[in-house]
Amino acid sequence: MARSEPPTPGGARPAELTLPPGAGLPTGPGATTAPPGLVESWDPTDDEQTTETRHQVQWNWHGRQSWGRRLVAAFPLMAAVLALGLIVYATASAQGAIDQVRSVAGTGGATLLTAAPRLAPGGATGIGQLTDYQDVTFAEPSGTSRALQGSTSLAFPPYVGWEVNGSAGAANGVAVARGGRLHVGVRRATPDFRGWFVTATGTTPASCAFQFSAASPPAVTAPSPQAIGELVMAVQTGSTVTTGDINYVVVAENVASDGHRNLIAGYSQGHLSHATEHILKRVPWAPGPIRVAIQTNGNNQLSVWVNGGLFYQADDLALGIAPPLQPYLEVQARQTPFAVAYDGYSSVCQRDVVVSGLPDGSSASLGGRSAPARNGSAVFPDAITAPPVTDTLTVHLPGNSRPVRFARHTYWPGAHYSFVPGT
Repeated sequence: MARSEPPTPGGARPAELTLPPGAGLPTGPGATTAPPGLVESWDPTDDEQTTETRHQVQWNWHGRQSWGRRLVAAFPLMAAVLALGLIVYATASAQGAIDQVRSVAGTGGATLLTAAPRLAPGGATGIGQLTDYQDVTFAEPSGTSRALQGSTSLAFPPYVGWEVNGSAGAANGVAVARGGRLHVGVRRATPDFRGWFVTATGTTPASCAFQFSAASPPAVTAPSPQAIGELVMAVQTGSTVTTGDINYVVVAENVASDGHRNLIAGYSQGHLSHATEHILKRVPWAPGPIRVAIQTNGNNQLSVWVNGGLFYQADDLALGIAPPLQPYLEVQARQTPFAVAYDGYSSVCQRDVVVSGLPDGSSASLGGRSAPARNGSAVFPDAITAPPVTDTLTVHLPGNSRPVRFARHTYWPGAHYSFVPGT
């Protein structure tokens, strides 16, 4: 794994990154440059190795620094930092509680209300801010990222519980939600690998599945034959910030300047600069939107679904990824600007989509499926790894000739909605 170093002073001006129309870049007085010592968690050159290759890699801070490092570095200001941290946490928690209740408008004044899905039985240990990471479709444009007190990370408003960081630094990294997508990337070409990532600060039980989706990573147009860009979807141990363990599982798609693409599933295991990466599967890949679901117990089991099909599965691994777990989204690049537009993310902890509060004799239709209401609820069966359905939900009520139609919406597995009729 190559260490990310600052660009050579006096070097040639790197190429500029062009984002899709309307995709603004984070600016503002709160922007800070990440320390040059940050290194990337997944090096695309690994993809050139054979299956199950192993070599030494170094640690990337995915999220906040450990408390031990913070205390050593900021002991004189500890009291002030702690007070500010409590204020930020209280504000974030309050906003998170507000965001847990969402509504979908329907005809005739009817609405669907949903709260954060409940956890599966036995999954409540160490859940952290679980509800901050469910059913996220980046519908709200993000504001200017602000530096977090006592941390190298930046806050990612209005998505409470997500932080941005990386070796690209705030001046060269981009993470902005605009037009219903989260644009993550490196703005200007760098001679070595640099990355920028969005990390969950809370944790999720290993009983949940982690679902990511993104638009097709763009082609690399830089002239250098060494230029490469990479989309990364990963899940790491939630104890990283306190133990220094950097164990994680990863699914990555890389794009070379000659147009060649690879899709990789693998994992890393180790501590600080002594981690070893393992490539479990690598195949040539074609351009196109990508949807990934990852399910692991952090120990011996790992399953990866790509675009609805099983891509990799094993139950004899030795992952050493202590749950609860943290997801992160990342983009890396070498000798080229590169950005990927993520569509959404969810920690899916229950199966099925459920619409409750329906009167007897009702039925509901969604995504070409119809479900009669039984005991007041219509259930659309889905596994926790099933892709979400973006469609118009229709509810047929007894005695009404016209059905109630709800606005187009993304329905993730595990989501529970309450039907509220109009007046």
